[in-house]
Amino acid sequence: MTIVDWIQKAHRERWALGQFNISNLEVLQAIVDAAGERCAPAIVGVSMGSLRHIRLRYLAGLVQGAKASATTPIFFHLDHGADFATVKACIEIGFDSVMLDASRVPMAENIRLVQEVVEYARPLHIGVEAQIGETWDEETGDFVESRTDPEQVGEFVEMTGIDYLAISFGNTPGRLDGAANIDLDLVRACAAASPAPIVLHGGSSIPDEAMRDAVAAGAAKVNIDTALRQAITGILQRQYGQSIAPADPRKTFAAARDAVAQVVKAKLVLFGAAGKAV
Repeated sequence: MTIVDWIQKAHRERWALGQFNISNLEVLQAIVDAAGERCAPAIVGVSMGSLRHIRLRYLAGLVQGAKASATTPIFFHLDHGADFATVKACIEIGFDSVMLDASRVPMAENIRLVQEVVEYARPLHIGVEAQIGETWDEETGDFVESRTDPEQVGEFVEMTGIDYLAISFGNTPGRLDGAANIDLDLVRACAAASPAPIVLHGGSSIPDEAMRDAVAAGAAKVNIDTALRQAITGILQRQYGQSIAPADPRKTFAAARDAVAQVVKAKLVLFGAAGKAV
């Protein structure tokens, strides 16, 4: 099954795949290990910032290694891809899914740019995500918000041919942990209007009960990044805040990996994905 198959299955059955963004090797290992323990499919997200940090050639090796090590379906996804060249480069090293984020340009241009990606990716069986409406920029921290208009959803999905649609509904990527004041009615309206499954960005900012309601309404993919970064930061602060810091950073990175795995496992249960890869 492709990532599109899995997301469509989740949409039909009213659960969601988790996308967990990586920043280094240990986070990737934690995602693969946690998905295996929870017997769940999972998506590894790579943002433009992480793409620059890890670098494309190193990332190519991580893609191969993760897929070879995984005991459940693991898919790689380009998160908020900036341009067609980046999309193409990620597909060439083994990504299963890509997002071209043109949400800040006029709608007609957004459609045109996304259509170009779909035309390239569809024959290769690569999933494509796009976005209408704007959310806080999780890479720069810039506050930009324009909530998705449900009346634009159906036409956008049909004209672009995308496989899943990201929306803006009060989510706050990179900013809050479980405290965003999200508009569930808007999520329901967009899900009802969309021919494709809905994607929730900024999943770390969404309260658990609201998350369950959003998934029940038809959200079939949820992105998590900040919660993983917070888990790593907590370990670093505790271990290197001591009067005698650990001499071997590998021990600290291993502890960070374990902390991230705990977050991933909890989110897989919350999304209803645990046990789905039996």
